[in-house]
Amino acid sequence: MLIIIVGYYLFICILIWITPPYGDPGAVLFTSKVMSNTGFPYDPVCSGKISELELVLCVRSPLYYLLLALAGDFYKIIPMIMTGLYLTFQVILARSKGLSLSVFALMYPPVYLLYSRTYVDTLTAILSTLMLIALIKTKTNSSKLYNILLFLLPMLLVLTRESALGLPLLLLLIFLIKPEFRNKKMLTPLFGWIIGVIIWQLYVSMSEGKAYSDVYPHLPTKEELYNAIMTTLTPILPWEVRPDDLQAYLVPANFAAPMTNLIGIVVILFGFTGLVPLLVSLINYKLVDRLILGQVIFGITIAGGLLFLKGDVDFFRHLAYFLPVAPLLIELGINVIQKRTRIGVIMIKMSFVIMLTFYFVRTIRLFSSGYQFDPCHDYILKRQDLLTVRYFYETACG
Repeated sequence: MLIIIVGYYLFICILIWITPPYGDPGAVLFTSKVMSNTGFPYDPVCSGKISELELVLCVRSPLYYLLLALAGDFYKIIPMIMTGLYLTFQVILARSKGLSLSVFALMYPPVYLLYSRTYVDTLTAILSTLMLIALIKTKTNSSKLYNILLFLLPMLLVLTRESALGLPLLLLLIFLIKPEFRNKKMLTPLFGWIIGVIIWQLYVSMSEGKAYSDVYPHLPTKEELYNAIMTTLTPILPWEVRPDDLQAYLVPANFAAPMTNLIGIVVILFGFTGLVPLLVSLINYKLVDRLILGQVIFGITIAGGLLFLKGDVDFFRHLAYFLPVAPLLIELGINVIQKRTRIGVIMIKMSFVIMLTFYFVRTIRLFSSGYQFDPCHDYILKRQDLLTVRYFYETACG
């Protein structure tokens, strides 16, 4: 099975290599170039004029942008390394719970969606997974290594994602539901988090900008809720499938329109089929370690909170806090279902494979289109308030 996981890793590396930095990944890459020029990851998305005379610059948690800046033109090697680390830590986490992780558990769509793009949240998922491993190991191992990790990882998380300011919620959950952690053990990650917050605030102060806080509390619409659910379940969003897409794959025009609706329904069915093992694991929660359950609650709370604070796109990004436990839950669910129906397990595995195939075909089409992200025309020139910021203009159009 390990050889198959290695093959899956190489497949994701191919996805990373052929995926152009469109949309949000393009913005992340642009911000890393700004950091390379200035030392600070100023984000043009949330920067702007708050009055006719005052321009406020947003500065992001710097760690992932720093990695991209150091990689330069070879930036795609960063998500490749991130993918390898994530898959390795997932195998270690599963073995620590007595499970042999199958490749199907790693085909949960948000895994390859995040890792085939240059999203900051890939590093968030890795650090969170390693922190979970360190917490599990400290129960049976008194090695100083795990105590050091429990101090460093919360600090690094704050320097990776602004939402890690909510990390004390995870520590509180662990304290409440895991009796063996009701001692000084929880002070180590708490102190690490405090040091991370202090460093982050000093860094923002040095930047002469403001911390990223681009939030607009609101009640999600039905459409946003639907979008959030579907981005969790499937890599091919039903509303993105259009007749001209199918015609690009040599489907005759007469069949393209009816097939569009059919494929949309199929995608939804496959997405919900892939959700089944996750639900089975949570229904049989007594089979799940309480540390894992704590991470589940934390991950869903952060992602759900962002749905109310920003919208469905940030809900998807912050599934990074759920990714540390998603493969383990899927593996547990598949094992439970296997005891009752082999056909059910086959359908679940087929749904994961078919969804990944759909995404691969879509990525090939995107690659073959020759699309190139142009930050000057597609980004900065559309924002008149940013044209006066020299390093924004020079980075994009220089």
